Formats: sequence, structure tokens, C-alpha cells
Amino acid sequence: FGASTDGGVTVFGPTGRLEEGQRLVLLDQLKDWCADSRTTVTIKPVIDLNTELTASGYAIPDPIREHVTLRDRTCVFPWCTRPARSCDLDHVVPYDHAADAEGRPQPGPTTSSNLAALCRFHHRLKTHTTWRYTVTEPGEYEWTSPHSHQFRRDSSGSTAIEPPEPPGPADRR
Repeated sequence: FGASTDGGVTVFGPTGRLEEGQRLVLLDQLKDWCADSRTTVTIKPVIDLNTELTASGYAIPDPIREHVTLRDRTCVFPWCTRPARSCDLDHVVPYDHAADAEGRPQPGPTTSSNLAALCRFHHRLKTHTTWRYTVTEPGEYEWTSPHSHQFRRDSSGSTAIEPPEPPGPADRR
């Protein structure tokens, strides 16, 4: 819970965020829900989204899954809004199942910084077509389409990246 401030003055009072629907809830409303005997309360530990979580092997343990789900909130494909909770987690740099056996370093480790939420459709699109993406910062991605169009996806949404200007006559010498 936090407080919204405007120049040091509390605007709405303490608030929380509902995961479903991405909307804010006032603390008083939450207290009313908890006072109702029909309310089910789930308490989860606080996850520091700035911490790097790592697992050995390909399988994604629940703490890393929760970390990526909370960080990404939705499928990270440009303009997709499917909630991350219903998405697959994708190794951005592919996990190499033969690396350990061959004594090579793992190019695509199972770490929170190398995982991203992709809905099943966009996961298959990325896997079976030439759509590609990279992590520019945790939770920020740059996508490249099969036709070399580029898009940025971050917590504020999706934007097309302007293509570079073609070289002028002086640059062609």
C-alpha cells in the first residue's frame, strides 16, 4: 500500500492495487471487504521486482513465475493486453538443453531477467516465425517484426520505434 501525493499532500489516502483489472482500491474499502465473513483473503510475501531471481535448469519455480508475472502484468508482445497470470513464460534468450552436458555456459539461463510473459498465441508467433525480441532493461523489450519494423514494450505500453533516416547524398561517398 502507498499514498498518492501531490506536492506532499495526500490525495486519495492509502491505496492498493487489485491485480485483476489493474485498478486502485482505497484502504477503507479493503478493510470493509475483510470485515465481511464471506471474503477470502490471500496473503503473499512481498516480492522485490528489482532483485534478480535465478534457478538452475529449465523449469521455472513459482517464486520466479510470480516475479515475472507481477513485473510484466500483461503479455509483452506489442499492444497485447492478455493478463500475465494466464501467459506462458518465455526464455527471451533460448535455454540450451545441451549446454550443461557439453560443458558450455548456459546462453539462456532461467533468471527473472531472461523471462517474459507471452500469451500462447504470441509465444507461438515468436517461436515459429521471425518475430524476435530483446530485453533492454528488466520489464522493457524491443521487438522486431519479420519486415524489420521495431516496437518498444514497457510498463507504459507499446510504441513503434521510428526507423533510422536513410543516408543522405553526402553520407554515401
